[in-house]
Amino acid sequence: MHSAQAELVWQGRIHLGDEPGVYGDAAYSGLAMELPLTLAKTDPNGPDTTTLRVRTQDVATFGGYPGHAITVVLYEEDQPNHFTETILSTSLLTSADNNEVDIPVDLSGAALPARVSVRVRVDTEVPPGLYDDFVVVRLENRSPQFVFVASLGFTA
Repeated sequence: MHSAQAELVWQGRIHLGDEPGVYGDAAYSGLAMELPLTLAKTDPNGPDTTTLRVRTQDVATFGGYPGHAITVVLYEEDQPNHFTETILSTSLLTSADNNEVDIPVDLSGAALPARVSVRVRVDTEVPPGLYDDFVVVRLENRSPQFVFVASLGFTA
């Protein structure tokens, strides 16, 4: 059960792929991008889960290849001034997803507010020169009754 409206975390146009200039209205980042965000829990009795949705434009993957990797990573302090990365969730984005994919995130046991990042990486199992060029256009947080709210960047 999701809230009726998704929370907008980020919106823009970041071009991923191996052909710079295909999208003249988007920032070209190459083969990967990563957005940092902070997830704060508004209801201590609510679920420890949320769903992040990545929206794209023009994803066109080849059959027989896995698709573009989306990874949600948690950053937690394990000793003073030292943080570790823990992969919370992974998903693949393919043509069949119609330019949006939901990534479930379980923050059970994580220190809150949680600092996470969302990585999107082009499928590089395809031969170079045939990499898919597409645009990441939006990141949303979908939490029942907004139990988790998101802000772009790592906040104190």
